[in-house]
Amino acid sequence: MSESTYNKKAIAGAIAAVTMLVVGVTYFGLDMLGSAAAIDTRKQAVTAGAASTPNIKVVATVDGSEITEAELMPFLNAGMDRAVAVDRAINKVVAANNADKLYKQVSKSAMQSAKNDILANVFVNERAQEVRKGVTDGDVKAFYDERVKPEDFTTFKLRFFVSVDPKEAQAVYDGVGRNEKDAMAQLTFVKKDGDHYLNANEVPYGLGAAVKRLKAGERLQPVTIREGSLVLYVDDVKANPKPELAKVQAEIKDLIVTERFNADIKARRAAAKIELRS
Repeated sequence: MSESTYNKKAIAGAIAAVTMLVVGVTYFGLDMLGSAAAIDTRKQAVTAGAASTPNIKVVATVDGSEITEAELMPFLNAGMDRAVAVDRAINKVVAANNADKLYKQVSKSAMQSAKNDILANVFVNERAQEVRKGVTDGDVKAFYDERVKPEDFTTFKLRFFVSVDPKEAQAVYDGVGRNEKDAMAQLTFVKKDGDHYLNANEVPYGLGAAVKRLKAGERLQPVTIREGSLVLYVDDVKANPKPELAKVQAEIKDLIVTERFNADIKARRAAAKIELRS
């Protein structure tokens, strides 16, 4: 695992309880913000900047409906030459015009849906830019000082055993407690590659918080999961230093943008008049 990837996972885990990941999928069905650590609103800002100055040169008309240069981009990006792109765009507008004539109600619903998608993207892009501009170096430093803790970078070497038979899992748990050779041999590393160490927020089934309370040589009481009864054993615990601010500054800024954006959209939703209908 690269240092950058590790830092991102560790920081994301450190604030998982307070960061609301609601921006992308929850509100709009957009994939803009997949996770706190992976958010890249800087890339979105570039996209939004391009969208703010679209190419509106008209390349053709169909029954008075204009086709602009921008409408050719999906076809050009698909590898078509310009003449074919124009031809395909004309076909699309012919179909669109006739849909509006022949299937007016369906067309109206589709237009509203498309409008919502487009405007939602505009809001996400533009608002994310505004929020990012408001994040200062002081904000990043305060986040680093107050919320990025050395213990959040502790890693664990874990082994496990799982069985559909709770009695078998309990027997292994007891045997491991007595350091019996046969019981220890039943355990398998949770992380199979590399040095086997993983951050608490990478522990499966949300058991990271429980693992953080254990010391090397201790094990977790059998836990029921969908595969059966799970036994977790801590082989080793490694304390890692808190990274320097400069190495995690970008990730922290992204997290602050995510939190502020989420708070903003949550407040706007609370202020909106929403009626659920069956």
